[in-house]
Amino acid sequence: MAGIGFELRKILRDDSYFSLLRAYGYAGLIASAPWIMSIAGVLFVGILSAHAAHQQLAVSAFQVSVTYLIAFSLMLTGLGQLLYTRVIADLLFAGERTAVVSTLMFMLLVTTLVSAVFAAVAELLFFRHMGRGYTLLMEAGFIELSNVWILTIMATSIKNYKGLSLSYLLAYGSIVMLGIYLTRYGIDGDLAAFDAGQAILLIMLAALVIAQYPGEVNWPAAAFSVRPAWMLVPVGLFFNMGVWADKLLFWWDPQTGGRVLGPLRASPLYDGPIFLSYLLIIPGLAVFLMRLETDFVEAYDRFYRAIREGGVYAEIAAAKNGMVQAARRGFLEIAKVQGTVVLVSVAFGRQLLWLLGYKMGYTHIFDFDVVGVSLQLLFMSILNVYFYLDRQLRSLLLVSIFLAGNVILTAVTLWIGPFAYGAGFMASLLIADAAGLALLDRDFADLEYVTFMGARS
Repeated sequence: MAGIGFELRKILRDDSYFSLLRAYGYAGLIASAPWIMSIAGVLFVGILSAHAAHQQLAVSAFQVSVTYLIAFSLMLTGLGQLLYTRVIADLLFAGERTAVVSTLMFMLLVTTLVSAVFAAVAELLFFRHMGRGYTLLMEAGFIELSNVWILTIMATSIKNYKGLSLSYLLAYGSIVMLGIYLTRYGIDGDLAAFDAGQAILLIMLAALVIAQYPGEVNWPAAAFSVRPAWMLVPVGLFFNMGVWADKLLFWWDPQTGGRVLGPLRASPLYDGPIFLSYLLIIPGLAVFLMRLETDFVEAYDRFYRAIREGGVYAEIAAAKNGMVQAARRGFLEIAKVQGTVVLVSVAFGRQLLWLLGYKMGYTHIFDFDVVGVSLQLLFMSILNVYFYLDRQLRSLLLVSIFLAGNVILTAVTLWIGPFAYGAGFMASLLIADAAGLALLDRDFADLEYVTFMGARS
């Protein structure tokens, strides 16, 4: 995201409150899209349709269906997202810009084939008795979402932030508007609206990326000449599994979850607070894009440029200190913004839940979840720094801690009872963040040695 972050930072040259609002508004929209915006759009359709009692069951089934599409498409594409990102980064570093579009098209083709096979197998195993229209719309939505996650990697590297923002607004605005109209046709109408919006997003993102990286579409030989970073495959998978582990456990626990449609289960007790909490990290994501991603990348580039260009030790040490300080400032800025969001959310959580129609018994779950998703943002920031430093084993260790912690601690809280719901998710991220920050301090101290000696851990 650093490329688009540099463009957004140009807006701040006007040195006015309006330019500050514009820059962070664009950053929040771009950084939060598309999966958080998917959740927002689905929730918004549900809110607007809640007045019609005969539609509530279909809207609930639609929300659960889209949630499963998002969850499993993220876990599936998590296998290749980071590996693909690394290949593209290496191609750009080597000056192979014309090879980007061929590599992208190859990745989209592979993603389409793999997601289509996955969707077909899921239909045979779990959806054989569902309506044909529903299963086809679910399969189409799954394939579209899987490709959207791949395209989003490239889209956030382009400089056309206005075009990117417009793409997201048009796509998810279309989902809401079409959903309001098509919800009269039940869940099939709602899913058709969702699929149409994702198709719009796919086309617009592809057009923006091709305009930024023009080139001929042929066999991506340059991409296959890049040394693959295979360790990133389990990192991407474990991270996405960790994000969804607590949700899956709540869905399938007989005390907290129930069947909604066919094999799909949900947990009304947990789903509302957790998804609402995810919408509240948009301010922190804006700071992540504007401060940590952009400022850190500048300092990172100065450090490694000093090494490549044969700088003296004093220059290298100064550049390293600048990079360390940029990372710490970014973490601190995120903590300040999300800390404020947490305080406001805890103070007014009851009123917000009441306004949206949730029971007051959900308040403590909402409090745990707001803290948890804020800690998840910090965790993502730590991983981001490790990705730049190319410490793949460190990343794998941290996501493994997160995944194992979320599974074990969420299971413990389910055994304890309602008072502890949400605390497992929060505690797992607190442990992962503490481990990540401690390791990062040590790794920053040894950075020169690791860089020159090629040590990895």
